[in-house]
Amino acid sequence: MADGVRFVRGHRLIVGLLLIDAAAMVFTMPQALYPVLADQQFGGGPGVVGLLYAAPALGALVGAATSGWTGRAGGHALVGAVLLWGLALTGFGVTSYLPVALALLALAGLGDLISETLRSALLQHGTPDELRGRVSSLWMVQATVSPALGNAAVGFLAELATARTAVVAGGLICVVATVVVAAAFPALRRTRLTVASLDLPRKENDAKSAETAAPTGDLKR
Repeated sequence: MADGVRFVRGHRLIVGLLLIDAAAMVFTMPQALYPVLADQQFGGGPGVVGLLYAAPALGALVGAATSGWTGRAGGHALVGAVLLWGLALTGFGVTSYLPVALALLALAGLGDLISETLRSALLQHGTPDELRGRVSSLWMVQATVSPALGNAAVGFLAELATARTAVVAGGLICVVATVVVAAAFPALRRTRLTVASLDLPRKENDAKSAETAAPTGDLKR
């Protein structure tokens, strides 16, 4: 685990991936507020709550069915998907018209599915084989903790203001944080799944492996 932490700290791409994941999850998880929003914002009961929960899943299903293009994508597509998530949730917090709200939640679910697909693929793509398990464990910790923190954060914001304000503020924070992370980590924007990893530690490890595997006769020549 210590090796994985050291690798993450010295690797701009992986740090950027972790931070953009935090930007997408913390303050932008409105599920805890669906019952309140269904009552106060849309004037409905349990049926409306069920629709609010189902809409992102529908968007994610559409995203999964059309995700073949992500194999040729990279950092710019990831940033765009996270921005789609944040902007869609901002719009969801603003509207009081249920069909529009459901459509925006479906868009948010699509953006979340695409961003999660790209984040996971880029993480695997940029991590050396010998550290992949340890780095993946760090990723799983964040993937578990960040949504829980997000639900707690929007709940706390809703206590301070209103549920609608909490959702809108969370979406805007996500957008701003995503733009900041994208600007601060050029390696995140430049990376692509269709090209070889630009990871320096990985290149060094590959070079050492090649030297070790080279026949003695070749080295003498």
